[in-house]
Amino acid sequence: MSGKETLSLDEFATAPRRQRVATLDTPPKADAEKPREPAAIPDSTGNETLEEGTVQTGASKALRQMKRARMQGASHFVNVNLDRDTKRRLKLASFNTDTSMQAIMEKAIRQYLDVNGY
Repeated sequence: MSGKETLSLDEFATAPRRQRVATLDTPPKADAEKPREPAAIPDSTGNETLEEGTVQTGASKALRQMKRARMQGASHFVNVNLDRDTKRRLKLASFNTDTSMQAIMEKAIRQYLDVNGY
C-alpha cells in the first residue's frame, strides 16, 4: 500500500452489535419491593430514599473495611536511586550470598530502623 492510498471504514470487518432482549417475565425490582399496606405508600417515597442512602453508606463502609483488611498483608514498594558503584556492590553481594538484592535491601532497612529506634 503506498502513502497515497487510503482505506475506508467499510473495508474493515466488524462484528454486528448485539440486540438487548427485554424480558417481561420478571417484574421490575421496584414492583417486587412495594409495601403491601396501602397506607404506607405515600410515606414510602421519603423513607426509601433515606434507606437507600444508609444502605449505600453501609456498603461503602464495608467495601473500605474489606480493602483495608486485604491491604494488611500486601507488599508495598519503595524505589531507590543508587549510583553505579553501590548497585554493582549490591549485585555482587547478592550473587556471592545467593540471596536476592531485594532481601538484602529489606534486611538493611530493618536493621537501620531498629538501630535508630523506629
